[in-house]
Amino acid sequence: MVKSYLDGTKMESEKFTLKFAETAEERNAVYALRYRDMILEYRPENVKEDGLDISPADAFAKHAMCIDNATGDVVGSYRIITSDSLPEHERFVCEDEFDISALKATGESIAELSRAVVKREYRNSVVLMLLLRFVVKYLREQNYRFVIGEASFLGTDKTVRQNEFSYLAAYHAITDFDIRSLEKEQIGLLPKEALDAPTIKRSLPPLIRAYLGFGAKVSRDSFTDREFGSVDVFILLDSENYNDAYINRLLRL
Repeated sequence: MVKSYLDGTKMESEKFTLKFAETAEERNAVYALRYRDMILEYRPENVKEDGLDISPADAFAKHAMCIDNATGDVVGSYRIITSDSLPEHERFVCEDEFDISALKATGESIAELSRAVVKREYRNSVVLMLLLRFVVKYLREQNYRFVIGEASFLGTDKTVRQNEFSYLAAYHAITDFDIRSLEKEQIGLLPKEALDAPTIKRSLPPLIRAYLGFGAKVSRDSFTDREFGSVDVFILLDSENYNDAYINRLLRL
């Protein structure tokens, strides 16, 4: 069982501790994990001497981290940027790839999740779900209406993901807001009746499957991030349409 502290900023189990990075040393441990187990995985040639993945958005973000109690190593992390922490004239990270002006025009509170990473040796463990549990619990307590982000498919060839994109558009497309990719070139989508939905769903990246479990909707458009080596889709969670049964099960882990 996971023990939840009353302040909502720390969780512990026998094997793992989840908290927000508080010191420069902890943030650097997060940046090092992101570099080793995310940046180099997508682009092995993207070698950096300092071994850290740091971007300007990190300066005004909260960094959730999962620590292995036995080793003290950071084995998972998540970056959170909120509308009330976003400096004036700054944009959410996803706005480099998607037009979310219709969503922002609502004036509702927004939290952006990004840089989700789990150390390779822990990807068949509960680390991802514990991170999601910690982050969702925090965001629900803070009453953010919308949770947004991007999810990535490894590689930059969209054509090999036609089935996945078609499935997401047919079953989980965003319809309430006009969210568009800033990339004009999009691939054609297959009709719903041509899709083997159960098989395709199983082939989706674990993070996307988890988001769908929460009740997330996904953009019909995608964006090719050639620098990162991925194709990205936009993810939208509306707190008014959460899958409460799924979330309640997650919170009882």
